Amino acid sequence: MLVLMVTTQAPSVLLALSESSDPHREALTRAGFTLTDEMPADLVVLDADLPAATATGLRTRLEAGGAGLLLLVGEETPDWALAAGGAAHVEVALKPLPPGMLVSQLQAMLIRRGGTAPDPGALASAADGDGTTIGEGRVTTVFAPKGGVGKTMLAVNLAVALREQTRASVLLIDAAAGVGNLTDYLEVPVRMGLADLADLPPEQWTDAAFEHATATHPENGVRVLTWGRDPAYAERVSADLLLAATRWARRHASHVVIDTQPGYDDRTLAMLTVANEILLVVTPEVGALRNAAQFLKVAGDLGLRDVVRVVVNRANHGIDSTDIVAALGMPISASVVSDGRRAVLASNEGVPVISRFPRERIAADLHGLARMVLHPETTSPAERARGWPPSVTARAGTS
Repeated sequence: MLVLMVTTQAPSVLLALSESSDPHREALTRAGFTLTDEMPADLVVLDADLPAATATGLRTRLEAGGAGLLLLVGEETPDWALAAGGAAHVEVALKPLPPGMLVSQLQAMLIRRGGTAPDPGALASAADGDGTTIGEGRVTTVFAPKGGVGKTMLAVNLAVALREQTRASVLLIDAAAGVGNLTDYLEVPVRMGLADLADLPPEQWTDAAFEHATATHPENGVRVLTWGRDPAYAERVSADLLLAATRWARRHASHVVIDTQPGYDDRTLAMLTVANEILLVVTPEVGALRNAAQFLKVAGDLGLRDVVRVVVNRANHGIDSTDIVAALGMPISASVVSDGRRAVLASNEGVPVISRFPRERIAADLHGLARMVLHPETTSPAERARGWPPSVTARAGTS
């Protein structure tokens, strides 16, 4: 069994795993953590599969020393782990938990709870040296477990709307390696992408490298970082590289919008874990809602459900809004009207819908989505709902 302490200038972390895990130690070190064996700890990572005798001893230490945050790792969570004292907040992560995911989940827990993540060090830039940490910029990850629901269109127009409404720096990241097509909706002079950095060692993932890979849309000033252009190189873009790009983006943009691919590979899970909010994009149809309901279970297992916001695209056709809420067990935070003709015309021109058709209802809805991201506490539930056709909730059930 491995029991290690990890301390940084900000949080201290106790890592207690059932098996020795050098990759996890290396990832924590690269992310700016320092290994030590001192108590008390601000954050504890506890393996739920530890032997009962070891678990009892650790529980005693937790109750005596205290912990601000507790991350439980396991396929199932035993009663003794949930009862572990001294933790003000408990989250759960399912096995297997790759090293990069452990790092990003700890960082996300700290940021969501108002703390400060440690300096990511070489993962972000070996040349930083200025004490800067991630967490300044706000990250919105746009996700849909089912393809074809308009996720990328929403991500692009959200980024442009945030830029137009705030005039702050906005960076759009294409994390859908191999399938992403941000440049179909926003024509930018792309020279290179993340795949071009993938063969470099992590210490060369510097600010200058990411800046060189980033292009700026000349009309609206949104900056775009793509995964690349050749699908043959898509697998080069690792979760660690995407995490490094996100950390850099947080330090250099006020708003970071990340477009992801359907599915639950390490890259997508990493982008979900580091988000300040996750926009779950659905359409009012049975298949999309079933997949969304499954994702919400995954989000609950990862401790992310509280940061998920449901966005209904093509909202004026299909299942009624009240039935969507019933099927997902969550309110609708924003909805965007269906306007396929204008969306296609804008895409063919490489221009965002809100720029090409600024007076149309779809543009108003997309700006409303941006306002929801900027001011989620002021979004009126009455403005979210629409009068849609009769329900088919029985077919859209979560079972």
